[in-house]
Amino acid sequence: MISAFDVFKRLPDGKPLWIEAVEGLDEARKCMTRLAETAPGDYFIYCEKSGDVIERHSFPQGHDRAA
Repeated sequence: MISAFDVFKRLPDGKPLWIEAVEGLDEARKCMTRLAETAPGDYFIYCEKSGDVIERHSFPQGHDRAA
């Protein structure tokens, strides 16, 4: 069974903004990277099953995933 993950963006005031629920950690990572291409910032992945934030990434302005 594939676990569900939620992708969030951290807003400038520190509050989380829910973006999307996806199945599988790889899909969550792809979603986060894809979002950062057009909207740089701080993102994190939340695991519904464990109730934990399992990854955090900061994508600064000008982020290039090929770099």
